[in-house]
Amino acid sequence: MRQTYRIIVIDDDPITRMDLVEMLQDAGYDVVAEGKNGEEAVRLTQTLHPHLVMMDVKMPGMDGLTAAELIQKSGQAAVLLLTAYSQNEIVAKAKAKGIRACLVKPVLEEELLPTVAFVLSDLSQIR
Repeated sequence: MRQTYRIIVIDDDPITRMDLVEMLQDAGYDVVAEGKNGEEAVRLTQTLHPHLVMMDVKMPGMDGLTAAELIQKSGQAAVLLLTAYSQNEIVAKAKAKGIRACLVKPVLEEELLPTVAFVLSDLSQIR
């Protein structure tokens, strides 16, 4: 039996969120929650214990890098960052915070699904 992975999707753009959720659900993933900022990402991770949190870097309030750092420190979930910027500085910050992967938006299904599978492939380091 294939394991069902729980995923939270966080992005301040509702259209982007909707697209990501649809792609993930069509691939058989269980999207357990959605949110629009880093505060929601941290809170939802603490209450729902997902395997993966996918979130945007630039959001109002707490940004994705700050939220990712808090989630990574707690060891509660893997983090996959989404960004509209492919700048080396953002990649370096994400790597320093233990982020498993980054994707540049707009995210295409043929990039998203293999990246999600890769991030989820080694959950032993998370749990």
